[in-house]
Amino acid sequence: MSELQLIAAANEEIKSVVGIAENISLISVNAMLVARQAGTHAVGFGVVARELRMNSERMAAAMLGLSSLIGRLVVATARSRSQTRRINSLNATGRCSQQAQASISVACQRSQADLSAMVKGVAALRHELLSVISRTGKQCAVGMVIARSATIEAAYGAAMQAVLRQIAVGVETSIGQLSTHIHTLKTQMQEVEA
Repeated sequence: MSELQLIAAANEEIKSVVGIAENISLISVNAMLVARQAGTHAVGFGVVARELRMNSERMAAAMLGLSSLIGRLVVATARSRSQTRRINSLNATGRCSQQAQASISVACQRSQADLSAMVKGVAALRHELLSVISRTGKQCAVGMVIARSATIEAAYGAAMQAVLRQIAVGVETSIGQLSTHIHTLKTQMQEVEA
């Protein structure tokens, strides 16, 4: 798979993560409403639901930031490839005649310096992406802890216990899916870097 294909696949993973995070946010709002209906028996569940919502919103915001970084990486990678083709064309032209070679060597040197700067920029973007993905993975782990706390709090929900538990299990499953997508995303970006 080419570098641009890997980046495009990573962008698809990001879209999946954003969708799941938004779904968790909606489930969390539903959980807060159910907790409110349950009254004093589900106060702790309501608190946990608010924490889940905030965590999922941070996750979605991080993914939108990653999507922007991916866009910048695609542009930088495409420019780098274009510059490489330009250098190859100049070198091929320079080999055709001695007279052209003198003129072209200056252009090749400038183009090579530009390419080196582009390659460094692409590497910096990749590093930034991996850093954000790593932080997002940690947010996912925090989300899992909060989801497990919701499962515990559901036990105190009295008559609403079954509904609260179902919501908690749904959130935990969604966060598990998030974790899988984040891991896939990290693997894809590491392949791009290789």
